[in-house]
Amino acid sequence: MKRQLYVLMLTILVVVMSELQIAGMMPAIADDFGVSTGQVGLLVSLYALGMAIGGPLLAFVFRHNPPKRSLLTVVAAYAVLEVMVPLVHAYWWVALVRILTGCLAGAGFGLSVTFGARLAPRPEKIGEAISVVLGGIMVGTVIGLPLSHFIAGRWGWQSSFYVLGAAAFLLFAVSAVALPSLAAATQDDAAQDVRNLRSPRLWSRYLVSLLTVGAAYASFSYFTPLLEQSADFATDTTTLILLGYGVFSYVGNLIVGKFADQYAVKVLRFGHTLLFVSLGLLALRGHVPAVALGMVLVVGLAGVTMNPALVTRVAEVGGVGNLVSTVHTAVITMGVTLGTAISAITISLFGDDPAVAMWTGAAFAVLAALVLATQTRRTASTSPIVASLSAGGEQSAEVKS
Repeated sequence: MKRQLYVLMLTILVVVMSELQIAGMMPAIADDFGVSTGQVGLLVSLYALGMAIGGPLLAFVFRHNPPKRSLLTVVAAYAVLEVMVPLVHAYWWVALVRILTGCLAGAGFGLSVTFGARLAPRPEKIGEAISVVLGGIMVGTVIGLPLSHFIAGRWGWQSSFYVLGAAAFLLFAVSAVALPSLAAATQDDAAQDVRNLRSPRLWSRYLVSLLTVGAAYASFSYFTPLLEQSADFATDTTTLILLGYGVFSYVGNLIVGKFADQYAVKVLRFGHTLLFVSLGLLALRGHVPAVALGMVLVVGLAGVTMNPALVTRVAEVGGVGNLVSTVHTAVITMGVTLGTAISAITISLFGDDPAVAMWTGAAFAVLAALVLATQTRRTASTSPIVASLSAGGEQSAEVKS
């Protein structure tokens, strides 16, 4: 099982690296097309828009297909589109392909999470299995931006798309061999997956995911100016600290995965508390190098690493169907966008100080904790997860709102 989960992790890794590759090549692309850096930055937003809107739509289209066939279709199309980006030297073309690859990325993300849940040996191991798959987020975040920056500096920004396209083709071949063929969802399971989206309890848990991820990215997006301008770290040192952040995130993700199945609520409460305290200290004492270093690493442990617990909470009421998982991916993507956008607004309103972004992230953490506190905890005799796996399908038993 572990080997297959790591193959799924590679899918998430490629998706995240592709999302971040533009950010590492902004000056080169802007100069080549004769557009502003802001217009190049829009390409990142268009990718996220594709994930948020197109991902669930593709999940709906694939709802009756076997998961392996669906995932291979997505990865193959993704690889083709990646290598097509440099073929037409026009900004509109790159923008169009980024939207399409974003759609495929959203679908691939949801399919990977659903596949990982179905590969769990028993229901109480779903969170642990998903934590392995989601490790691709942490690894992709660490290497995606610097790798694209390095490739663009050596061989031109177009080469980055060729490299990721080749990686996707290789992933297709590995997935075709390594992943097992699982049965497609039945008509009833697919219909239940759609019905689950009507549950207010499910959307309440989606909201916790949105606010939790928003808290992490509202601050993470401004770590570089905080470390370099406030704490006065050198550029090379900041790079090492951010790499450390990535390592701590990967380790934290695995730790959360160990406890997510049995203690999801406690994990989230502890994580929200850690986020609030660490971001508050960064806002108040971020100019002190030791505090800045320590608290950035703590945020690495307690930020996006809560994803396995968030996924487990969603699966408890919505099951592990592909549509529910892909919509959850869309919500998480919106959390990234919302957190970054709100921090940009608060900084413009209250002064060009990274500490403002830290307070913004702390506010998101408080809101996430409050929403979590309002959610009732009840245990059904048969949870959606157990019903889903025992039936061998991708979907859950009917959830009562």
